[in-house]
Amino acid sequence: MSDLETTGGQLTEMEIDVIGEVMNISMGSAATAMSTILDKKVSITTPRTELMPIEEFEFSYLEPVIGVLIKYIEGIDGSNVLLLREDDLKKILKHLLSMEPEEDLEFDEISISAVCEIMNQMMGSAASALASFLGTMVNISPPQILDVANATSVREIFAITSDIVVSIKFNLIVDDIVQSEFICAMEPTLVREMVKMSLGATEVEETPPPAPAPIPVQQEAPEVAAPQPVPQMQAEAPQMQYQQQAPAQPAPQMMQQPAPQMQQMQQMPDQGYYQREEPPREPVQVSPYNYKPLRTVDALEAAGIDPNNLDLIMAVPIQISVELGRTKKKIKDIAELTLGNIVELDRQAGDHVDILANGKLIARGDVVVVDDNYSVRITEIVKRDGGNDANKL
Repeated sequence: MSDLETTGGQLTEMEIDVIGEVMNISMGSAATAMSTILDKKVSITTPRTELMPIEEFEFSYLEPVIGVLIKYIEGIDGSNVLLLREDDLKKILKHLLSMEPEEDLEFDEISISAVCEIMNQMMGSAASALASFLGTMVNISPPQILDVANATSVREIFAITSDIVVSIKFNLIVDDIVQSEFICAMEPTLVREMVKMSLGATEVEETPPPAPAPIPVQQEAPEVAAPQPVPQMQAEAPQMQYQQQAPAQPAPQMMQQPAPQMQQMQQMPDQGYYQREEPPREPVQVSPYNYKPLRTVDALEAAGIDPNNLDLIMAVPIQISVELGRTKKKIKDIAELTLGNIVELDRQAGDHVDILANGKLIARGDVVVVDDNYSVRITEIVKRDGGNDANKL
C-alpha cells in the first residue's frame, strides 16, 4: 500500500493553506536572522506547496545546489532539507567575507563552516517562530551540509520513511545581491503534524460539519413579515414611552437618601462601621544637615597629615605593555594566514614604540637588547595637564 493511500490521498486545500502559512511565518523569521548577519534587506516570500511521489521529485533547474539537512528532535519529529543554488550561496559568502564579486570562491572547509553558521542562525530563528506559532517547544539538530546534493541523494533521505515528499518553493531576495528561489523538502508526516498542532486539534477533519445557524432564520422569517403587528406597535408606543420615563422621577430621591446614612456610618465607629476619616498625623520636624567644611592643605599640614599621601596606592600593580604597531585586515585575509606569512604594521623601521600602562599611553621609546632580553629605552614621556603635552628626552 502506498503512502498516498495510507494518508488519505493528496493534501486538502485547507492543509496546503495551513502549512504554507506556517512555513511563511517560519521562513520570515529566518529572513530576519539572515538580514542581521548580512546587514542587508532579505525577503523570503510566496510559498508554493506541492505533494508528489518521490520518484517525480527533481530540481534540475536549480543545479548545482547545496543541500542542508535539518532534523526536528523535540516538539515535532521529522526531517527537512533546504536546497539552495550554489551560485546564490557564493554571492552571499562573498558579501559576508568582503570579497569582490569577480573574485573566485571555492567551497572549502572555511566556506562550508560559514554556510553552516548562517543556516544555524536562520533555522534557529525559524524554530523559535514555529514554537511560538504551534504553542510548544521546538528544537532542531545542528544543520548538516549534504556531501552530494542531487535528486537521487535527496530521494534516498525521504524514501526511508515515506513514498511521497512535500515540496515548498520560496522566493529569495537579498537586496541587490541575490534574486532567486530555493526549495524546502519535508516529510508528509511532519507536514500533517504541523497542521494538526496549528489547528489545535488531534485530528484534521477534511469536511467541516454543517452549520445549524440557517435553521432558526427560516422559522422566524414568516413572523417578521406579518403585516398585522405593525399597528399594535404604533398603538403601544405611548405606553412604552411612559414606562421608560416613569422611573426617571424617583431617581433624584434615591441619590439623595444615602447621604445621611453615610454621615451616620462615619459618626458611629463603635457600632462596627468603617470610619473613612483618617486620624490626624503628628508633624515631622526636619532640620537641615550641617556639612563639615573640607580642610585645606594648610589645615592638613597643621594636623600632621600629608596631603599628598600616595602610600595608599603605591602597592597597586599596573600592567605595562609595549605596542610595536597596528594594522587592519579583512576576514578573508585573516582566514588565509599560515605559518611564514608576514603582517605589515603601520610603523616604519626605526620609529618609536608606545609604552602603555593599563592600556593608557604614558611614554614612547626605542627597542634595545639588554642581556639577550628585549627592553625599551624611554625617549619621550607623555604628560597630560589639560592637554596632550609631551616631554621629550
